[in-house]
Amino acid sequence: MNAQKQKLLLIVCALVTLGALLATAPIAFGQGCIAVRNSPCTPIFPGNFTNFMASESHWVGSVSYRWLHSDRHFIEDSEQTQRQAQGTEVVNDIHSFDVSATYGISDRWSATMTFPFTYADRSSLYEHDLVHRHTMHAGGLGDIRLVTDYWLLNPHEHMDGNLALGAGVEVPTGDDKASDVAHRATGDVIRPVDPSIQPGDGGWGVILEMQGFQKIANNLFGYVGGSYLVTPQEQNHTELTVADVPAFQAFITDDIRHDSISDQYSGRFGLSYFLFPEKGISVSLGPRIDGVPAHDLIGGDMGFRRPGFSISVEPGISVSYGRHNFSLTTPVAVYRFRERSAPEQKLSRPTGDSAFADFLVFATYSLRF
Repeated sequence: MNAQKQKLLLIVCALVTLGALLATAPIAFGQGCIAVRNSPCTPIFPGNFTNFMASESHWVGSVSYRWLHSDRHFIEDSEQTQRQAQGTEVVNDIHSFDVSATYGISDRWSATMTFPFTYADRSSLYEHDLVHRHTMHAGGLGDIRLVTDYWLLNPHEHMDGNLALGAGVEVPTGDDKASDVAHRATGDVIRPVDPSIQPGDGGWGVILEMQGFQKIANNLFGYVGGSYLVTPQEQNHTELTVADVPAFQAFITDDIRHDSISDQYSGRFGLSYFLFPEKGISVSLGPRIDGVPAHDLIGGDMGFRRPGFSISVEPGISVSYGRHNFSLTTPVAVYRFRERSAPEQKLSRPTGDSAFADFLVFATYSLRF
């Protein structure tokens, strides 16, 4: 097969794979009240892509940081501006750290283990006495991920275009029952925190992912990436924070009393430009979508979840020097949508609201050994 046909095949494979990963949910990103805990769809900067891969019998270590602040509520794509005006908005502040080690089984095949850690605050009125704002906290080790990736073409011979496919497992090592003090009108009680700040979700998951790039002209590349987390289990045994409050009993049925173990997905594509090749500096720009579907690919859909998505514009920069690489991206939300959950559909209830972030910060440092 000649080089031109190989490039065409790569482009077709990338589009088909990304479509397969994302089409499993209705066009659906949500970061904030919507519990997208981990975001394995990491950026790739093609001009320096050898700094992101582990060659045979070698390692790449990386530390990633994610931050978000969410306080703007939406029902479908309609912002509920009265929440902030009334001071009843729910505010999430989440700091996440991923510590990863990648080993090169061969120059094309690698395996990565990721240890996620999180610290989160959530302040609200309705989870307390409905009058005063209080904050609940959660943190610790999240759900460990083990993923293996394979480049379809030899990376050393195809620096202008390549496609990697990956699969792995997410292990329920994170605490899905983290609790804190809820300040109720009748007195303080210990209750589980909201699922959006739980370190884990309590279930096993299967990870499917892909990433690819193709040189367009000179220092300009196109990139594409996507991931989907399949969660066969339906619910864990963690009650909603307000499940013990008498005023909410008419609302809380068995279908939503416990937290849902929900699928998650991410997708991104765009352009990357090798701005200063001699200094290893690349920049990128493109749209990104992350979210939680209302219906899982496998298993049931009951339990409490806030499905939805956000579409963002994601600028980024990468700096490589020798065996070191640093990248920074800041997805800025341009469209947010809170979907109607499966229990809401079953019980003929209107779509609930969710708080979304205006932007996120992703920073990653990698070192090749």
